[in-house]
Amino acid sequence: MPVDRILPRSWFQAFLGAVALMFLGGAILFAVSERTGGPSSTDLGFLHDMITHHEQAILMSNAQIVNGDSDASQLFAREILQQQAYEIGMMQRRLEQWGQLRDNRPPVAMEWMGMSFMPQEMPGMASADEMRLLADASGPRNDALFFALMADHHRGGVEMAAAAAADAQDPWVRDLATSMERNQAIEINEMDAARARLGLPEFPEGFEPGEFMRMGEMGSGEADMEMGEMDMGDGTDG
Repeated sequence: MPVDRILPRSWFQAFLGAVALMFLGGAILFAVSERTGGPSSTDLGFLHDMITHHEQAILMSNAQIVNGDSDASQLFAREILQQQAYEIGMMQRRLEQWGQLRDNRPPVAMEWMGMSFMPQEMPGMASADEMRLLADASGPRNDALFFALMADHHRGGVEMAAAAAADAQDPWVRDLATSMERNQAIEINEMDAARARLGLPEFPEGFEPGEFMRMGEMGSGEADMEMGEMDMGDGTDG
């Protein structure tokens, strides 16, 4: 039996229109993917470098969960560990979809931003001495080092995320970078407020603050955009 005898003609016409729109959308997406020709150097460089950046944040957070003096510092450490471990998983999956292995990452970081750093020396990365201080410190000194090092680490992350949000070719990478830029900037302000409430120094002994092109902090009154509000998925859609 013809479809237009089962459905009212208006419904049938709407159905055909929806199918036509889906076909057109698919054709446009295919044409865009054909034109772009795969990920750009910014797409790949950002994911490789941000994974490395996140890995150190996880090391710092693990140390703080073990040695942290205050509930506030340990709460931040747990949240950062959970969020950044999740983001590492997403970024690694995206790279795998592009046939990129972590073992084959470029030896020099941030060339996609027009810079050149060894991976362990990217902006925001704690030095080996600072990591040892954090692991060995106890009491309020431990918390002060954690807040200072992690805020500095986030500033470096904000710098990279802002550049990728502006210049990445892949829409998924741009969305992820935009989310990271906003969330880490807000966390900087939240950690600074927690540090002040605890009466801890902003620049504890042994901490060397980094220099950044733009600080990236947002007003503490701005609403946070949680990862859950964005359908980041696993990168399979584009």
